[in-house]
Amino acid sequence: MKEGESFWSYKLREWMRDFTSLANPLILVFVPFVFLGPTKPYWILLIALAVNEVLGSLIKYFFHKPRPTGQKYANALEKIDAGSFPSLHSSRIAVVYLSLFWYADLLVFKVLFLTVIAVVGCSRVFLRKHYWSDVAGGMVFGVLIFLGCIYFS
Repeated sequence: MKEGESFWSYKLREWMRDFTSLANPLILVFVPFVFLGPTKPYWILLIALAVNEVLGSLIKYFFHKPRPTGQKYANALEKIDAGSFPSLHSSRIAVVYLSLFWYADLLVFKVLFLTVIAVVGCSRVFLRKHYWSDVAGGMVFGVLIFLGCIYFS
């Protein structure tokens, strides 16, 4: 806890950080495997995640927009990490959870998947990692990649 921070403010920050971690690439490889298994849609989704990382990183590098906190960088990889637009957490979560939404049969899973997308996007702004425009751009980018997944599967 930071000095002067209330318990609930601290807890909200912790929960938002936990939600953000749902867009970690390792989690996004494991969760779809649980729902889809080693099927063609799963392998297409893995390729889509790789495309998302490469194209998103290129955008961040060549059209660099600083993060809200003004993260410093000293080399190309740090420059990509310090870039705010597009939010790769938002694009990743959109690609994966829209795919899971697409293949889910139960309404409860569909609602859960859409909720995760929304909460992760909000968490990126709350944690001051991105602006709303970065999250929206990441979501649009993710939706386009998701549509590519559907086309190829």
